[in-house]
Amino acid sequence: MAKFRTRLLLSILILTVFINLSYLIFLFRLAAPPLLSGLSITALAIVGVILISFFLSRGVTRPVSALIKAIQAISRRDFNQHVKVRAYSEINQLIYNFNHMAGQLKAFNQEVKKRNHDLERIARDRTNELGYIYKIGREVSSTLELSEVLDTIIKSTSEVLNLKTCVIVLVDELAGDSLKVARAQGINLKRIEKQTVEKGHGISGRAWANKEALLVRDLGQDERFLNRRKERYYTGSLISVPLEAKGKIIGVINANNKLNGKAFGEGDLLLLKEIATESAIAIENALLYKSLKQVYLHTIGALASALDAKDHYTRSHSENVTNYAVAIAEEAKLPSAQIEIIRQACRLHDLGKIGIHDYILSKSGKLTPEEWKEVKMHSLRGAQILQPIGFLKEVAELIRQHHERFDGKGYPYNLRGRDIQLGARIMTVADAFDAMTSERPYRKALTLSQAIAELKNFSGTQFDPDVIKIFLQVLETRRALFKDLRRTKKN
Repeated sequence: MAKFRTRLLLSILILTVFINLSYLIFLFRLAAPPLLSGLSITALAIVGVILISFFLSRGVTRPVSALIKAIQAISRRDFNQHVKVRAYSEINQLIYNFNHMAGQLKAFNQEVKKRNHDLERIARDRTNELGYIYKIGREVSSTLELSEVLDTIIKSTSEVLNLKTCVIVLVDELAGDSLKVARAQGINLKRIEKQTVEKGHGISGRAWANKEALLVRDLGQDERFLNRRKERYYTGSLISVPLEAKGKIIGVINANNKLNGKAFGEGDLLLLKEIATESAIAIENALLYKSLKQVYLHTIGALASALDAKDHYTRSHSENVTNYAVAIAEEAKLPSAQIEIIRQACRLHDLGKIGIHDYILSKSGKLTPEEWKEVKMHSLRGAQILQPIGFLKEVAELIRQHHERFDGKGYPYNLRGRDIQLGARIMTVADAFDAMTSERPYRKALTLSQAIAELKNFSGTQFDPDVIKIFLQVLETRRALFKDLRRTKKN
């Protein structure tokens, strides 16, 4: 306001001087005509008023115009505005307040952009995480085999969280008060598979006992675990989350160290919790399925054992065939899953004989064609008994084929060569060898050397030559398996 008053006083002073000067010209007529002098005074007065008005208004219109332009720019979301016009104190105060407001708007706009960017990133990460969780849930639910479920969980979790080490420990089914390593990645499983962790002890035991997830950014600095005796293979940063299904802890999943060396954060903990929720359900289902399978196998195995027990000539036959066939499969370095199928098939391979009359099975003389036809049906009947049980379909197929011959003269389908599944070809050798070295109503048991000679004699016709070759190696490398037969040979 002081600048405006100064301009106003200065303008009045100039106008007063100007008017007085005009009147002096008029009074002294200074050689000017009267009309011209009057017009000159009037014109000069008007010009003076205009100049003074412009002089006064310019101090207002110029800053106001700058303010209007800046406001229009802000309305277009251009917040980089700062007015630099000198004006009267009141307008200067207005400009100052405007610049302050514009600065705040700019800072607010930048903060909004930053937060929007962060929210977009969080939403994008969250969407990706939900996608990962959905994928893991779908994959682990696609099978009921416990080994496959655990492998999928370990692999997917390590991939999603970029892990160096991931370990799943499950509650010991027999003890019930300790945890055993079920699967591990990034660490030698053989080194830790026999180790157990008691409830409330170590890292996994604490997570189990408290039913609470643990986030440890540095195990070397965490006083809770400095003197732990178990799970010393964990180092650095770790997350331990209980696997809870139906209100019961069935195990713990542990994520240890990222490949990029960064410590785990709250986001990692939240993600692993959600993975654990999906995983626990899948593991629980797989454990129930495993238990159900064991019930089926025990029931059917009891039937097969009852069949063996009916005849002292065939007692322990299924057990012997199983031992021989598994030894061959292990010597051939077959996958553990395939060996397990062979094991189950051998235990149940004569299940179909349960429908054959006892007098036929124990007949000491030669079988009639009708009786032999009845006996030959046992492989089909055994397969038919097991076929409705989904997880025994592969077992049923081996049982169906275990009396096929390599030359195509076997039964029931006259398959030959590699058309016969390898497991069935192994079973054929094991079954025939035990039959030859066991007492039967119609003949005496062969000695070990006689049985070996028979195997060699029928190699390439009844038996697969490759399987015979492997079995002969087993006879040399696993002498304890045949100690009773060797004793017979010595005698």
